[in-house]
Amino acid sequence: MLPTQAAGARLSLIGFYALYFGTVGIVLPFLPAYLESLSLSVTQVGLLLSLTPLMALLSPHLWGHLADRTGRGGGVLSLLVLGTLVGFSPLLFVDHFPALVVTFATYAFFSSSITPVVDSLALQHVASAGGSYAHLRLFGSIGFILSSTLFGLAVERVGRTTVLAPLALFVMLAFWSLTLRERNAPKDTVHPLAGLQLLSNHDIRWFLAGTSLHWIACAPLNGTFSIHAISLGLSPSVVGISFAVGVAAEVAVMLLYPRLAERLAPRHLLALSFAASALRWAGLSLTSSPGLIVALSLIHGLTFGSFYLASVAFMARRVPAHLRASGQGLFAAATFGLGGLVGFASSGAGYDWLGGHRLFAVAGLVELFAAALVLRISPAETAPGRDSLGG
Repeated sequence: MLPTQAAGARLSLIGFYALYFGTVGIVLPFLPAYLESLSLSVTQVGLLLSLTPLMALLSPHLWGHLADRTGRGGGVLSLLVLGTLVGFSPLLFVDHFPALVVTFATYAFFSSSITPVVDSLALQHVASAGGSYAHLRLFGSIGFILSSTLFGLAVERVGRTTVLAPLALFVMLAFWSLTLRERNAPKDTVHPLAGLQLLSNHDIRWFLAGTSLHWIACAPLNGTFSIHAISLGLSPSVVGISFAVGVAAEVAVMLLYPRLAERLAPRHLLALSFAASALRWAGLSLTSSPGLIVALSLIHGLTFGSFYLASVAFMARRVPAHLRASGQGLFAAATFGLGGLVGFASSGAGYDWLGGHRLFAVAGLVELFAAALVLRISPAETAPGRDSLGG
């Protein structure tokens, strides 16, 4: 790849990550509270949010296979963004539960595959042009910080703006996605079930079991945190600042990741991430202080930052290059699909049953089981070393 082409491709990926996770920075922390404002129960909110991981059980396999088979990951990504935009738009006027189910299912079918496909493009770019996946992905975290903080400070209550703001970002993202032109040679021999066939590796099975449990434990944060904070009498700004501080810590971890990857194997980074997350959830189970809640958000650098990078690194080492998108799709389906489905459904019902504090206490216990599972991965096959994520 020529230097000018490499620079252009890098800029396209940076912009895509920033815009896409800018939308996530509003949708993830604030949409649950907006849905509750429509007179839905927390259990109904949890069921709606569980549609994204439900679709992620299947959708990433389909779109990942299409990207691998055609070699046109950029085109597939543009189609996913357009579908996400069309699926999200009805939230402007839909407010009854049955209609919301259809809306969320359509939105989730497309949005649940955006991350694995753009990650496969980023890994492809790093493999051909050099650099670091971690240093590309951190721009997504920066976009998240900016949107989450600005939105939290700008609104006095969670209302229709919670839909309008991400919708505007999705429109910009649809146009920006057209700049992603990197292609691979088509792989007509890629089997439609190639991603699932990777499950024959027992270490991949231990890995996916651990990451799925971790994501289940993260569901109280991702699904009910804004509801919990508002029930404590805290303002939306606490939600926005908490997420922004957490993602700022995530950016710091991503900047340091190349050095961490030289010293620690993915399984050790994952175990560390899960143990630190258990401490975070235990803290949230014991406090109602806005200052302490924000301070505990610093652990998010490990809860998501090192967890996600170590996970992508693990799959990049174990999966052949021609199955890159399929491998990332398998990780997304198992972790964010199965784990998210169980997590969102159980956290919504769990919040109604246990309340926010006890729900976070349970999440801490789940993290300890996740840490134990990833330590069962064979150490000989996951020795630390530089790869496309580290630079």
